[in-house]
Amino acid sequence: MTSTRRFADPVAKVVLALDALAFGAFGALYLVRPEAMADSVGISLRDAGAIIDIQGMYGGLELGAAAFLVYCLLGADRRKTGVLAGTCFLGWIALARYLAVARFGSPGPAVTQLLAIDSLGAILNLVAYALYARRA
Repeated sequence: MTSTRRFADPVAKVVLALDALAFGAFGALYLVRPEAMADSVGISLRDAGAIIDIQGMYGGLELGAAAFLVYCLLGADRRKTGVLAGTCFLGWIALARYLAVARFGSPGPAVTQLLAIDSLGAILNLVAYALYARRA
C-alpha cells in the first residue's frame, strides 16, 4: 500500500461518513417532518401533492444517496467512487444554489448556511478524490 493510499483511505472514510450522516439526517427529517423542514427554508407546502413531492425528493432521494455513500464507505475498492459521487452530489447542489442567488438575490440565513455546508462538503469530497487520483 502506497503512502498516498494510506492517507487517502482514512480521509475518504471520514468524508464518506460525514456525507452519509448529513444526507441521512436531512432525508429522514424531510421524510417524517416535511412541512417543518420546508418551512425552515421558506417553502410553503400547500397540498398533499407538494408534501408527497418533498418527501420523495428531499426524503427519499437523500436517504438513497446516504445508503449509496455507506455502501461505498464499507468497501475499500468503492471509496474513490463514493467521494466522486459526494463531489457531484454536493457540488451540483451548491452550484444550483449559487445560480439561484445570482438570479434572485441573497437568501435568508438558513439557505446561506446550507450553501456553505454544501460548498464545504463538495470541497472535502474533491480533496479526498484528488488524493486517490494522485496515487493512480
